[in-house]
Amino acid sequence: MNDWIKRCLLSIQLLPWVVGLLAVKVLAGEEVQRWWPTQALPKAVVRTSNQQQFPEPRAALQMMVQSVAGLAAKAANEGRGDELVWVNNGGGDIEKWYERLLARHSELATPGIFEPWTLVDRYAKQGIIKGYILYRSDKSKGQNHSDRSGIDCSANVATSLAGLLDSIIVEESLEKEAKAHGLTLLADVREKTQRWCFETYKERFNRRMLCFQDPRIPHVRDLAIAHKVFTAYGSDEPTSIAMTWLQPLSPILGWNCGDEFANTALSTSYGHIQTATDWSLNLPVLMAESEKQSFPKATSFDPKTIDWNDSRSAVTFIDTDGDNVQWLEGNFFSNESYWGNPERGKIPFGWSCCFDHLAQLCPQAIEYAMETRRPNDWFIEWGGGYYYPDHFGRLRTNRWELLAQHSRRTWQMMQKTNTRLIGFNFAESDSPDAHKACEVFASQTDALLAILVFQYSPYEAGAGKRFWVKDRNGIEVPVITARYSIWEHANHREHAGTPAKVARDIAETIKQTSAPQLPRYDWVVAHVWSYFKEAPGTNENAENLPQENAVVQGGVRGYSPVLWCTERLPTSIRAISPEEMVWRIRMEHNPSQTKDLVRQFK
Repeated sequence: MNDWIKRCLLSIQLLPWVVGLLAVKVLAGEEVQRWWPTQALPKAVVRTSNQQQFPEPRAALQMMVQSVAGLAAKAANEGRGDELVWVNNGGGDIEKWYERLLARHSELATPGIFEPWTLVDRYAKQGIIKGYILYRSDKSKGQNHSDRSGIDCSANVATSLAGLLDSIIVEESLEKEAKAHGLTLLADVREKTQRWCFETYKERFNRRMLCFQDPRIPHVRDLAIAHKVFTAYGSDEPTSIAMTWLQPLSPILGWNCGDEFANTALSTSYGHIQTATDWSLNLPVLMAESEKQSFPKATSFDPKTIDWNDSRSAVTFIDTDGDNVQWLEGNFFSNESYWGNPERGKIPFGWSCCFDHLAQLCPQAIEYAMETRRPNDWFIEWGGGYYYPDHFGRLRTNRWELLAQHSRRTWQMMQKTNTRLIGFNFAESDSPDAHKACEVFASQTDALLAILVFQYSPYEAGAGKRFWVKDRNGIEVPVITARYSIWEHANHREHAGTPAKVARDIAETIKQTSAPQLPRYDWVVAHVWSYFKEAPGTNENAENLPQENAVVQGGVRGYSPVLWCTERLPTSIRAISPEEMVWRIRMEHNPSQTKDLVRQFK
């Protein structure tokens, strides 16, 4: 054999090793992990007075203060300022996160509390505020976050330009006072459109983020301004043009109006990460230096504790909407419907969460979750952002490479908190593209326990079907679809409805399953926004009630309806944790491989 052939054979033999080594390097973190930007931590955080008690015009002042906070954060990032602004919203969980930030960074000074115009004077004097941009408030008829007729989006044009011009945004009713404080008008955008703004300034905007926000709502404008992000609202252009222009794998800040599926499908198709952040506050402060932070680890379920002789069928309950950043930043933890429920811990329960987002935006919430977790609480990463994996990047030429890249980022973030289960929302849960997406995601991971799948509509469409994919080490990973969903006024669906209906369905399904296919292991997705009223008895519709005034009628949602469901199950059916369910499914499918993994478990 000549030397050339020997070298070729040796290269072929070494190829798997080289590929594996490259994969290890990527998974080890040589690739950028974050999709949200970083924020510099300066020397001090100043605090506003309670924005709920600002004088009139309150909404205009809230908008203005958001722009001040954004310019302060931008200046800190550019080394021109040494303060951030905390917008006081009057209490809630967000104040807990602020206290935790100060406790972690004891070196931070807190110069005091400032009224809106005093705050403006402070940063104008420092040269951080160069002037003001004039806009007009939206007076269209209709509810916030709706697709109203005749919306005035000049507030969004002003927000888009604020970071470019280092200017605060001033509603026309405040212009006289702005001039009295010595500010110079740098732009009047009252007659300018979002399309004009994008086409005129797109070369200067940040191509790593877009912001969608109702022009009436002040929230998250600070983060958009701090990073010179184009801000818009509505389905008209330049929405789709901006999605094309935006670099793939970028986050979408805020929330757009109109149909949820259509909005998310649009950003998904261009390979972007939708987020529910339109009511978030103070993200620049909470995310400061998050890239340097380590996190407490979630407790893993120990498969060595499983009683394999217990042959009863079992179900797992997991709540919806854990991808919702503003909810977990806002009132999720204190709310008695959810984490704050006094009976939390009574049954094994899976809490869907957005730890991958929070690790970048609000790490304080992760710390609190880990500290207050009870033994029956389990965490499932909800997608690493809101997108439909089967549609991801389909309008790009390299869609699967983009999904693989985001999968690596997601898995790296999951490893920071030891979260080992992930749930995905698919447009079509059993489509070829759904199977391909799961293959791609799993191939970028090691030690991933399972992928849990639900369909956009209805969530339980997969009916408990499973298929298997492999991680980068060749270990089989189960993909498990939801079989049941607890959902208001859904008793007409085969495997959905009230807690009473779902409990009966679970029992009947197991009773009708042939002996060779027992025990059954399925999971139930519990819709967090569905209100029910406890109604013992056989009338399965009695737990339903009108949603629009459910609270007045004693309606309850979240954790408690799940308890009602478990209380109706016979003793022959157990509620188990998501991870125990996965280990049992693995053991059924591949006993030899699973036994090896159990032995290696630490």
